[in-house]
Amino acid sequence: MSTLKGPVRFRFRVPEEDVDVLIQGDAEWVNSLREELGLVDVGWVQPMATTGRTHHEGDHSEAEVETPDDSEPVLLQSDAETVLPGPPPDPSRIPIVRRVIGEMDLDAEMKKLGIEHPRPPSAEELSEIISEMDNPEPIMSQVSTDPIAEAWLQRLMRVAVRKFGVTALPISVIDSAACEQLERSGTELELWLEGMWRLGKLVKVHGGGRFGYGPSPRWLEAD
Repeated sequence: MSTLKGPVRFRFRVPEEDVDVLIQGDAEWVNSLREELGLVDVGWVQPMATTGRTHHEGDHSEAEVETPDDSEPVLLQSDAETVLPGPPPDPSRIPIVRRVIGEMDLDAEMKKLGIEHPRPPSAEELSEIISEMDNPEPIMSQVSTDPIAEAWLQRLMRVAVRKFGVTALPISVIDSAACEQLERSGTELELWLEGMWRLGKLVKVHGGGRFGYGPSPRWLEAD
């Protein structure tokens, strides 16, 4: 016996004998009617999607049974009603908000929700943050040409991504913010970052006539 609840549809067809049985209604009523008709072991039962129609007093589930001896379908009714949860919908309670297209200030609305718009950090901000950090443990879990410098660069990139929401930093910002920790600057820094990119630890980002570097996700989360 089906364990379905609520409104269901039972269908049993034998086209070659011109038999077509369709029963729709509450699961308990449908199953009891199938027992009366001897249709428990045939056909199939499937749940019916509920609709927004409100059932009034006197509404019933319906079933149609067609057999070779019937010139018209036999209509069967159930006293069971399908009641939707919650109060009936009241469209008048839905507030109407109209705005001119393009009028909304997205930055202001995001600020109301506590969502800060991502902005590129300055070298001074980054330098102040990492200068307050203790010396990191050297990178030991993967091949590295300079484990201590790589650990500092990893910290710098984490601050940029997690605190400021940016995915890359210009080389000039990296140089100004962490040249002391990285112990390299200028061309030497550029060549080292290029090597990190070739190793797949950084990604190179082009834009505005210049390029910068961002962290590879796998490298950023590595210790």
